[in-house]
Amino acid sequence: MTSRTTIDLPRPPGHKWLWVALVAACTVLVAVVLVRVFEPDTDCAPGVTERAGGECVGVSDGSFAFPALGDISGRIRDENRKVEKSGEKSVTIAYLESMSGGTEDRGPEGTRQAVTGAHLAQQEINSERGTLPRVRLLLANTGRDDAYAQDVVDQLLRMKDEEHLVAVAGIGQSNARTLAAVDRLRAAGMPVVGATVAGVEMRSQAPGFFRVSFPADEQASAAARYFKDQQDKHPGYRLQVVKDNKAGDIYNASLYNGFMAAAQRTGLKVETVVPFTSGAAPGGGNALRVVAEKVCVTGAAPDGVYFAARGRELRSFIEAAGEDRRSCPVRVLSGSSAVGLYFDTGRASGTAEMEELGRRWKASGLTASYTAYAHPGASAQMYGGQERGPFPDFQRRYLQLRSGSAGELNNGQAMVGHDAVYTIGIAARRAVDTYGPDKVTSSTVLDLLGQTNGTYKVRGVSGEIAFAPDTGEPSDRSMALVELGPPTAPGDEGNQYRFVGTLKP
Repeated sequence: MTSRTTIDLPRPPGHKWLWVALVAACTVLVAVVLVRVFEPDTDCAPGVTERAGGECVGVSDGSFAFPALGDISGRIRDENRKVEKSGEKSVTIAYLESMSGGTEDRGPEGTRQAVTGAHLAQQEINSERGTLPRVRLLLANTGRDDAYAQDVVDQLLRMKDEEHLVAVAGIGQSNARTLAAVDRLRAAGMPVVGATVAGVEMRSQAPGFFRVSFPADEQASAAARYFKDQQDKHPGYRLQVVKDNKAGDIYNASLYNGFMAAAQRTGLKVETVVPFTSGAAPGGGNALRVVAEKVCVTGAAPDGVYFAARGRELRSFIEAAGEDRRSCPVRVLSGSSAVGLYFDTGRASGTAEMEELGRRWKASGLTASYTAYAHPGASAQMYGGQERGPFPDFQRRYLQLRSGSAGELNNGQAMVGHDAVYTIGIAARRAVDTYGPDKVTSSTVLDLLGQTNGTYKVRGVSGEIAFAPDTGEPSDRSMALVELGPPTAPGDEGNQYRFVGTLKP
């Protein structure tokens, strides 16, 4: 019998560690896929980040539309693309404020109008043949209540060289967060031109901050002189002051402190101060009802009231004054924030709520006015006639750009939005003349903004723009005294902001 030899083939080497590595890699891959599927994307668009509550905050060239801006964002994007494709020398200006749908008295409509004015300034600069530089406009949203102002400013400063950013316009609100943002920009050598900002604390202690809007203390001083004139003309004229003690609101504090200081200087007699605190708790309108009860005492109401608070609080006061058809025939004068009386989110003209406001207002007999940044009537007066100033051309281009009535320009928001950006654009042009086309930087634009005074002014649509050399505040111009009217039919907004005359700061 033939024997067989058994050959034992060697086993292949163990692949234990190879399998372990493969399983680990698959586990990581699955985990990454699951994260991508179940974790929301934090980017709303390039340069714009999603924050708490789904709010989109950051800087856009118009490609992303923030909630308050609608189709104006796309128009800005298209103008920016034209500048980029032209290959001509250009600079970038950022328009900074809350564009998330409303902050204090800066409701979405006020923001949209101001940014529309800024875009018209961009177009105006860019349409001039044979001039340099062209202007790109960025939209910088600081978030609801300006909660992310510092983050957005840091983002802008990182873009300074890459985007050739030479200045920032806008700001929007006077509060602790925007003040810190302005301080940060100023420290970095980035000039700022405020459009709708009144807080005294913004005033430059060092070069860097300018504004086409009047600071609150100058508004208050003009108001005090107005009431002193009433007391001189009418012996026994009684005046009260309503004061908002809301913490962190530098606008309210600036109005009150400025008015009381001016009263002391001029000999104006203030009978009493009625304090309240807005936003302290839900149902903030209750505080204004208490104020109205103190002011509108039957047979003992004052002749005049200075209202050192914001426009939305003024609206609540007017509603409370005329409640139950109460008579309260006082003359109320407030600061520039009163323009926001109609800028409340979701409250359009013609609604039942507006009708109720109108009914109460008329029943009370109350008259409300404010010291305004701008008004077409004031512009006409300053230029010696409407046809002698740039406003008619601005109005024509505004109405071509968006539907609406000419009356909506009476609140002045689009006018100062335009003038802030236009003044920067003119400073950039003058920098070309002074330093040459390759030396237009934030530093040279800052220098030329500081020289915008004397005979070297800018023909803004709100009046000639000049800045005091030591403070950057508006110089050599008057503010508008505007009377607020009850709600009117859509298309007749002009009667809500009636020009009365001009006041000197």
